[in-house]
Amino acid sequence: MKTNKIILASAFAIFLISCGGPKKMVKSLSPVAQETAQVTVAAKDVNLSVEVNREIVMPVVENAKPNPVKLVSFVNVDDLADLTAGMTKQEVYAKLGKKPFDIISTQADGYSVVLYKYRKVHVILNDQNENSIGATGDKEYGTKIQDVYIAFNKDGRLELVVSKDEVEAAQNVLKLHGKLYGFTINGGKLFIKPI
Repeated sequence: MKTNKIILASAFAIFLISCGGPKKMVKSLSPVAQETAQVTVAAKDVNLSVEVNREIVMPVVENAKPNPVKLVSFVNVDDLADLTAGMTKQEVYAKLGKKPFDIISTQADGYSVVLYKYRKVHVILNDQNENSIGATGDKEYGTKIQDVYIAFNKDGRLELVVSKDEVEAAQNVLKLHGKLYGFTINGGKLFIKPI
């Protein structure tokens, strides 16, 4: 019975030391028939940086669909520049390739204003031709999506195309136009002539 207690105490001491205690030499508590047993336990090296810098890798799923990107339908400034006053709504919609993004107003007398989204077109130039007049290169859309108002008169014909960001500038141009040109009647017909 006494031998069992000694063996149990020795095993318990070895267990405690192997669970992270400092390195030390342990002797059995009582003499054993063999030589005195000596046990050395090495400290376990733990690399904490591995845990901190872990990279989470998502499993690859076959036939998985990519996350959709929501982007408004837009036209480009080149398409807007091709619009001419007097076009019908259907002609404008056909030229731009789509119906408007939104309706700003529709009046009983026929006047209406619609909203399109558009992007400017940029030409990509290199160092050699960036300052050359008429330089050409690949084209790409600008990143900013802007608003443009298109106004139709009471007959449903195109009357005005103006960028929302440039409304104030457009008003100033119209004021300047009014100062440079005036109306005159000649032979019963109305004409615009420089002042």
